[in-house]
Amino acid sequence: MKKIALICIAITAITSCSQKGNGSFSVDGTILHPSSKKILLEELVFGAAQPTVIDSATLQSNGSFKLNGIAKEEGLYLLAIENGPTVLFINDSKKITVNLDEEHYKDYTTNGSAATQQLQQFLENYSTRYDALIKAFTNADSLQKIKASDSVLTVATLQKNNELKKINEFVSNAITKSKSPALSYFIIGKAIRTMQPDEVQKLATTSAEAFKDHQGLAQLKKGIDDQIASDPKYALLNKPAPELNFTDTTGKYFALSNLKGKYVLVDFWASWCKPCREENPNVVAAYKKYNTKNFTVLGVSLDNDKAAWINAINQDSLTWNHISDLKQWESNAVKLYHINAIPFNVLVNPEGKIIATDLRGTELQNKLKEVLK
Repeated sequence: MKKIALICIAITAITSCSQKGNGSFSVDGTILHPSSKKILLEELVFGAAQPTVIDSATLQSNGSFKLNGIAKEEGLYLLAIENGPTVLFINDSKKITVNLDEEHYKDYTTNGSAATQQLQQFLENYSTRYDALIKAFTNADSLQKIKASDSVLTVATLQKNNELKKINEFVSNAITKSKSPALSYFIIGKAIRTMQPDEVQKLATTSAEAFKDHQGLAQLKKGIDDQIASDPKYALLNKPAPELNFTDTTGKYFALSNLKGKYVLVDFWASWCKPCREENPNVVAAYKKYNTKNFTVLGVSLDNDKAAWINAINQDSLTWNHISDLKQWESNAVKLYHINAIPFNVLVNPEGKIIATDLRGTELQNKLKEVLK
């Protein structure tokens, strides 16, 4: 699983929607068994490392409280017991009620805020899916460490990819159904954990267009766009793929341009690269499924040991063309394709242009399904 470090902005608060969330609002309710009598209302400010306290109060003897805030637009807020648990909510109405028992604080209830209730439901469902994803990744990693059989590893990898696909589909659907800009903003923050940058960018674009007046979403989209534009890998998108012409395992030269007219996954890897070897079953599965549909793979190795390279090809059943200049990180491929880590790949269309990059697991399968109709 790949956490996407897109931008150094906190997926925290916002500043947004014109129709809802602007102006004054209040939060009241009751807190039972509090660990502190002091309660805080905090705003999660866009780009800030820490929330901003905008009001505070002392709990009454019966645990009741009331806090007030003024917002520029719909955003994300925290109701925080000092040095205790917090409750995340959205200010989509003028009066919001929160009731909780600190001894069972995860079971808090809210009234008056439809967006907060949707947020609670999203978090509950997301947590279940994310736990299943972590379990699948942990299982696959454990099997890899004990060198389980290829058949067992293949099943574990497929399960891992399936859980990743399920959580990403859930997140995408939640964005589509969201009627709250603050909720959409929050969900995009979760998407960054499991989705490829271009997929997150699509979600941010969709949300910014759905809530055109929301400044927070507009800033988030701009931040993601700027990060992708500044990333050297993505500077290659929609541009001709740089030529690669190295020797194959028999010592004969083979060029990427030899495959023009096909969709080509140019797969940069090495025999010594554990993540590459773990990803190889996904590439094998994609090749077996689509190699009869004008698709192929070109393996480009960053090895410097020819015997190890060839042995890994045979062990992993990589039955496509392979080339390498056997210069490891001094390879010309590294500079041409701005490679700073492997595994890395680019998908080249029949005209020789790069149309996608860094495709893993189900992302690779989904992209091939999309273009090879």
